[in-house]
Amino acid sequence: MSDGGAIWLPLYGLFYAAVTLYWARLAARANHNTETYFSAGHSLSPWIAVLVLAGAATSGWFLLGGATEISAHGFGLPALMEAGIALALPGVLFFKRVWFVAQRLRLSSQPELFRSYYQSDFLVVVSTAVAVLFAVGFAGLQLRALSRLLAALTGNAVSPLEVGVLLGLVLFGYVVIGGMRAVGYLGAVQTILLGAAIAGFAGAALIASGGFGALNAALKSLAVGDPGGLRFVVAGVIRFSAGLGRDGGQVPTATGVANLSLAMAFMGFQASPLALKVVMSTRSANAFGAGQTWVTAGVFGGLIAFGVAAVGAAGLANPDLAVPGLLASLGAKSPWFMAWLLIGLVAGVQVMAGLALLTAGEALVRNVYKVYFHTALSRAETVNVTRIVIGLLTLASVLMQSLTPVTLSALGALALPLSFQLWTPLLGITWLRWITRPAAATGVGFGIAGVLLTEPLGYQVLSFLGLELPWGRWPWTIHSAAWGMAANLTAVLLISAITNRRAFGEEAQEVQRFLQETLRVGSRARALRSTAWSAVLAWLFMAVGPGLLFGNVAFGRLTAHGGSWRVGMPSIWAWALLFWALGVALIWFLAYTMEMASPYRHEIPPYTPRPRLRADQAAQERERLRLLVISGTVAFALIVLTTLSFGG
Repeated sequence: MSDGGAIWLPLYGLFYAAVTLYWARLAARANHNTETYFSAGHSLSPWIAVLVLAGAATSGWFLLGGATEISAHGFGLPALMEAGIALALPGVLFFKRVWFVAQRLRLSSQPELFRSYYQSDFLVVVSTAVAVLFAVGFAGLQLRALSRLLAALTGNAVSPLEVGVLLGLVLFGYVVIGGMRAVGYLGAVQTILLGAAIAGFAGAALIASGGFGALNAALKSLAVGDPGGLRFVVAGVIRFSAGLGRDGGQVPTATGVANLSLAMAFMGFQASPLALKVVMSTRSANAFGAGQTWVTAGVFGGLIAFGVAAVGAAGLANPDLAVPGLLASLGAKSPWFMAWLLIGLVAGVQVMAGLALLTAGEALVRNVYKVYFHTALSRAETVNVTRIVIGLLTLASVLMQSLTPVTLSALGALALPLSFQLWTPLLGITWLRWITRPAAATGVGFGIAGVLLTEPLGYQVLSFLGLELPWGRWPWTIHSAAWGMAANLTAVLLISAITNRRAFGEEAQEVQRFLQETLRVGSRARALRSTAWSAVLAWLFMAVGPGLLFGNVAFGRLTAHGGSWRVGMPSIWAWALLFWALGVALIWFLAYTMEMASPYRHEIPPYTPRPRLRADQAAQERERLRLLVISGTVAFALIVLTTLSFGG
C-alpha cells in the first residue's frame, strides 16, 4: 500500500467507527436502554427497512465472491447476475402477509411466528440454528475474506486476525449498544455505502480496462483463444456427475440446473429469520412492494447484473484487475478513492453481520433459553444476557476465521440452503393453508437432511464416523438447496395428504381467518392468477434455468472457429441483462397488479387469545438446564472432533 493509502484507510476507518458508535449510542438512548432493544418498538421507517433488507441480502458477498467467481471461471453461472430478481421474488411473496400476521398476533421474530402458528419446538430450534449459521458462518466467511484483503493491502503490516478483531469490535459495539434501532438506521447508511462501492468498483474496473469497448475486445480475444469456449456459455442442462470432490474437477458444473438451484439458494435469504426480523420491526408494510421492485430488484439487481459482472469480467480478461489487484492499483494511483471503496465494502459486510448477530442472539435467549430454561427472566435481564451471547457469537466467528477456516467455510455454506427449507412452513402460514403442522416440521427435517448429505459438513462427518457416501458436493451439478427442497416438498405433500388439515391451534385458526378476510384481492388480480404464475415459471426457466442455453447463442457466439457477438459483448451477459430488466417488470407485476405487496389501508387490531393457566415450571426448567449443560459439553467435544476431522 502507498503512503497515501496508509493514511487514508485508517482515517476513513476511524471516522466510520466513530460515526457507527455515536449513532449506536443515540439508538440506545431512544431505546431507553432495554425497552425497545429487540425490535425498535416496531417503529422502523418502511424505507429504512427496505434499505436494510436490500443491503443485508446483497452484503459484500457479490463483490467478494461473485466477482471472483466470474474472474476465475467466466460467465457460466449467470444466476449470479440475476441475483437481484431471485432475492426480490420471495420478498414480494412473503413480506406483506408475514407483517400482517405479526401485527395481528404481536410477534417480533420468525421463531415466535413458528411457535404461535405451528406450536412446533422443532421449527423454533431450526430457525434459531439458521440465524446462528448466518451470524457465525456466513458473516464470518465474508469478514475473513475482507480481513485477508485488508491485510494484504497493508503489505501484511497487520495480520488478518488483527483486522478481524478490529472489524468484530466495531460490529459488536454498535449491535450490543443500540440493538435493532442501531442495526436499522446504520444499516440504511451502510447499504448506501455498499451501493456506491459497487458502482465505484465497476467504474474503476472499466477505466482500468480502457473502457467498456476495450473490455469486451479483451473478452473476444479470450473467447477466440478458449478451446472449449466454456467460459462464455452455460455447459448444458445437467451433468450426471457424482459431484464436486468425486470427479477430479473435470466435469463442468455451470449447467442450467446448477444455475436454477443456485438461484433457489439465493431465495433462501428473504425467508430467513434475518429478513423477517426487519419485516416485523417495521411500522408499515406499504413500502415493501416499491422496495422489492425498485431497490432490491432494480437498483441492486442492476448493480449486480452490470457492475459486479463488469468487475468480474475485468478480472477474467486481465487477472491483475481482479478485486485484490484492482484495489492495489487504486492504492497507488488514488489512495483516498481506494480507502473509500474499502469502507463501502466493510459497510456491506457489516450490515448483514450486524443483523445476523442481533437475530441470533435474540433467538437463542428469548426464544430458546428463556422459554425452556428460565421463564422468570426479566426484560432487562433478557437484554443483558442477549448482549453476552452476541459477544460470544462475535468471538466465535473471529476465532474461527483464523483457527478453523475450513470448518467456518463448511458452516457458512449451510446458511442459505437451510434457510431455503423454511419456505414450506412460511408458505403454510401465508398462502397454503393445507400444509399441516406435522407436514411443515417433517418437511423441514427432510430438507435439512437433503442439504447436509450434499454439503461437505454432512458427508465429512459421516466419513469420520466410517460411512462413505458415493457422491460429493452438489451431485448432478444440483445445489444442495434444491436437493433439500426436493426432499422437503415430498415429505410435505405426503404428510399433508394423510394428516388432519384442521388440527390447528387457536392462533393458527385466527391467522387463517384474518388473512382470508383482510387480504382479499380484486377481480383483476384473480383473473390474472394463472398468467402471473406462468410468467414466473417462464422467467425462472429462461433466466436462471435450462433456457439459459438459448442465451449462449441468442446474441451470437464467438469461438476459435469464427462467429461474432452481435451486441459487442458476450451473448450470455447480454441475455442476463435482458432478463434482469424483464425480472424487474415481473416483480412490479406481482407486487402491484397481483396485489402481493401493494399498499394497504387496514387497521390491524391486536388479537387477544383466551387466558390460559400456566403451571409452575421451575423444577422442569432446572432439570432442562442440567441437561443443557451436559449436552453442551458433549456438543463441544463433538465440535472439536469434527474440526479435527476437517484438518482445521
